[in-house]
Amino acid sequence: MEYSNQKISKLCFAFILLGLLILNSALPVRAQETSLPVEFQNILLTSPWLDEDVSNWDVYTEGSPTWALSNVVAPSLDGNALRCALTGGSPYSNVHCYQNLPAKPNSSIFSLSMSFYYQPASSFNNIGEPSIVQGLEFTMNKWDHGSRYEWAIQWDNVDQGAPKWRYWAPSQSPQWVDLGISGAIAGEEWHTLKLEGKIVNKQVYYQRFIFDQQEYPLGITTAPVSAVGESDRLAIAVQLDGNYVETPYELIVDHVLLDTKPTFIDVPDNYWAFDWIERVYVAAITGGCASNPLQYCPENPVSRAQMAIFLERGINNLSPTPPPAIPPATGTVFGDVPVAYWAAAYIEQLAHDGITSGCGGGNYCPEDVVTRAQMAVFLLKAKYGLSYIPPAVGASTGFNDVPTNYWSAAWIKQLAAEGITGGCGAGVYCPESPVTRAQMAVFLVRTFNLP
Repeated sequence: MEYSNQKISKLCFAFILLGLLILNSALPVRAQETSLPVEFQNILLTSPWLDEDVSNWDVYTEGSPTWALSNVVAPSLDGNALRCALTGGSPYSNVHCYQNLPAKPNSSIFSLSMSFYYQPASSFNNIGEPSIVQGLEFTMNKWDHGSRYEWAIQWDNVDQGAPKWRYWAPSQSPQWVDLGISGAIAGEEWHTLKLEGKIVNKQVYYQRFIFDQQEYPLGITTAPVSAVGESDRLAIAVQLDGNYVETPYELIVDHVLLDTKPTFIDVPDNYWAFDWIERVYVAAITGGCASNPLQYCPENPVSRAQMAIFLERGINNLSPTPPPAIPPATGTVFGDVPVAYWAAAYIEQLAHDGITSGCGGGNYCPEDVVTRAQMAVFLLKAKYGLSYIPPAVGASTGFNDVPTNYWSAAWIKQLAAEGITGGCGAGVYCPESPVTRAQMAVFLVRTFNLP
């Protein structure tokens, strides 16, 4: 049978269409694509917000309030928020909703952020009518080796000069201290808050807080409190303070996030000596090698000037009571350490403590690099005092590159015996190699038993 050109064209089209349908049915089914980038899809699957699972939260109370704690769909920013409610009870009772989080021993920079909404609306400082909200508190904590570091700010709504902001200083009296920042917080509206703080020289440092996009620098230092026997952990909390008749109200929090960071930008948390470096920082033995941003320079060699500071601060950590301040430099102890030299006071104190007599000829050689052999002597003298002499070296030092007649053989062997060093490799100590700042951190933590 013959076909016209038009019929042939239609028939070819039909076969092509049929082939495409068959091919498509043989291909694997593809999930429907989303317009969100992959990284945001992951965020949706594993949300960082701490408010989304009420089972992670708990409550403690002050006084005798009644309370409620739940997740809510509304009001919320994303369909799931946390409701902490004061529902009644005795006058002036408070409800504290908190979440404990795993310990992060190496964290020293903290940031608590959230959005919050309270209802019903309240008057301010009992003007016009009694205020429902007495106060709202926002807190982040770190428990670490028997100390509790706490950063807390309170919106104080009923008080002299209220409404105003205060910060928590547990070692002071009164413990809530006015910040000199006033301002009302409207009810039944969303607000944003961010609180930033650090641990600096074993102290609680309030850096700043940001409320509704307004930044308030703080720059306040307070002492931590003793928490001996308590487990190491982090925690966040909000608190609702009740009024004279315990009028019910509730606080809704959403997008709650606690961000923690290590101290130094050049020491990531996967760096081999990360933990050791953080510990010497928390112990106030180092402030780093550069600021803004803070850096440690872990691979840089330790100079004799830096070593003097490290050791003297380490010695101070051994004292059960606060040690006396390092006396001012005189400039008369070493010919190459004038009174204006940046580390002069520490270098002179190191000599006064009998840990060093200099490098020869009446000099100290402050810019010279410290070797691992020299450091063995310095560390043990700093730990035990100027009269310390290590045991005789015996038949072997334990290191292939340190013969028994090496000038500091006994010191190196004792350093290893005390677990302060394991050497620089398989069976070797590398006595003539310079000590890096990372290695120094390990030496200091082990020598002075830093937490």
